[in-house]
Amino acid sequence: MRLRVPYVLFETGTGEYGVDAYFSLRVEKPERRATLIRKAEDLVRTGEKPMGALLKGESVVEYLTSLFVLLYELSGESFNERTRHMRRWNIWRLIGIPTGHQRHVDRDEELAKKNREALLALAILRKVLGAKTPVELEGVTIRPLGYAFLEFDVDGGNVSDPVYRELFKIDSNAGMALPWLRTKKREE
Repeated sequence: MRLRVPYVLFETGTGEYGVDAYFSLRVEKPERRATLIRKAEDLVRTGEKPMGALLKGESVVEYLTSLFVLLYELSGESFNERTRHMRRWNIWRLIGIPTGHQRHVDRDEELAKKNREALLALAILRKVLGAKTPVELEGVTIRPLGYAFLEFDVDGGNVSDPVYRELFKIDSNAGMALPWLRTKKREE
């Protein structure tokens, strides 16, 4: 089945991009929203708002700035959580209290994965917006350009687009939203 996913186009000082207007509001974790931003040249422009677009063109500025601030905070919080965990574990270990080595290693790996995901998402937004910190966002100009869509094939578990293929594997909310988009496309 061929899907048409709606996108909102915008321009910053670093170029023209599009943000997914459907799945970006349905994913489980905000860190995954940044992966749904693409260069505008990969998208097919359209004159009117596509069916199924949950994100409006005029709200893209607020959406991107709030996502940047959220990811900036998440990347620091997850790192702090990881260091607190390691600090407590090392104190227990030095005192000689057995707390289960593998349990702590597993927890540290989970926290490291969470931190990496937040840092990678923040790096994407830093590149797109051209700002390093939330304070620098005041000088960034984001101009909405309209709408577009991305077409790709979905055949059972096979998805032709690598970003969406990985998203559907790791994010249950995005996978559950897929049938609704299919239904909407059949009605058109």
